[in-house]
Amino acid sequence: VYDFEPLDVLAVAYLLNRRADEALATAEQSVEENGEYEVTVFSEALESAREHLDTGSKVVVTAEATMEADQLKLLCRGVTPIDEVAAAAGAMALRVFIEGVEALDPVRSVLERARADQVRGAQGPVTLTFDAPELGEVDMETQETWPVSPQIRAALRSLPGVIEVQDL
Repeated sequence: VYDFEPLDVLAVAYLLNRRADEALATAEQSVEENGEYEVTVFSEALESAREHLDTGSKVVVTAEATMEADQLKLLCRGVTPIDEVAAAAGAMALRVFIEGVEALDPVRSVLERARADQVRGAQGPVTLTFDAPELGEVDMETQETWPVSPQIRAALRSLPGVIEVQDL
């Protein structure tokens, strides 16, 4: 059983055998320059994976790999959305580069809303970094931990006054 790097689901085709309990899905997966892989998903794994197998989804596939007639065959044992894998990786931290103190309120608002919504996933400290003319680059570290999921990073990046968001 092998865990792949994050993959993009390119297409999903559902095939039904004579017996309904032998349904299978075939999903083509892409890995950077390494090309496409076909992963066969039998009904047991398909039940839990179906909601994650939409075209364009980013997933991590746990698969059993075998060679048959010089061709790689992959049999899916599990599918997990990349966001869940990242969130389960453990506590992380973020550094948010802002243009100035006027960006503090929108950043705080996004973080507080995520906490109030009880966003699942990793929690970690957030460091706010900005340039002060008389001091140079200033880091302000929060005293609390905050949700630091990929969705939170994306929400912070979209705010006016936020220059960049980095994982630490």
